[in-house]
Amino acid sequence: MTNFLFRQFGLAAFAIMCLSTASVAVETPKPADILFERPHIASVAPGTDLVYKFERKPSDPKVMGEGFTDDITVKILSDGAPGKKNVRLQIYSGDRARDPQDITDMDGNPMLIVYLDNAVSHFRLLAGGDAAYLKGMFKKSLGDGATITPVKIDYKGQSVDGYRISLTPYIDDPAKPRMNGYEGSTFTIALSDKIPGYFAKMVSDYTNTNKTVATLVETTTLEGVGEVK
Repeated sequence: MTNFLFRQFGLAAFAIMCLSTASVAVETPKPADILFERPHIASVAPGTDLVYKFERKPSDPKVMGEGFTDDITVKILSDGAPGKKNVRLQIYSGDRARDPQDITDMDGNPMLIVYLDNAVSHFRLLAGGDAAYLKGMFKKSLGDGATITPVKIDYKGQSVDGYRISLTPYIDDPAKPRMNGYEGSTFTIALSDKIPGYFAKMVSDYTNTNKTVATLVETTTLEGVGEVK
């Protein structure tokens, strides 16, 4: 997996642990392996745009802020080093648009880091806490607390085999009494090697133990992806 992904989410040490177990043959891949060790975009042709629809749905816009939908685009610009691609990442459009990022020699899909960074930072906005601590607990959960199950993903009118990775990284956290009731928030990633860029649908469900408190669901879906079941 690329150094870019490890730098962005602090996963260098975690990668060493994954590599040490890579020789173990298992029928179902480990969540960390399929997320961080697969060449997600290596076979995607230059000129391809992977367009993801981001949707923010607050239960109470007066408390959470207005919901919106917008696009996040990963453009495969050209071939890079052997097995790598040069890409441009464009997050949002119009007034919300961030400066595009050109990244060289990628084989992992940068959408993964966009999702993971958003998941942790948006959880922190709701639950409070230290950013480095929350990222560390999320990373730990990816290593030993995530589950992976086979699913069928509808993609452009066809049903393809894939997996759903699910985790609830803060549910047993010692600091959960200070998380404003959001410690049960769940994060899921549906993906398949039959889909360009692998990632089909990523969901962050910021639930609360207090049913009167506002909640938030954020969903990122690749163009052409339908139901995951």
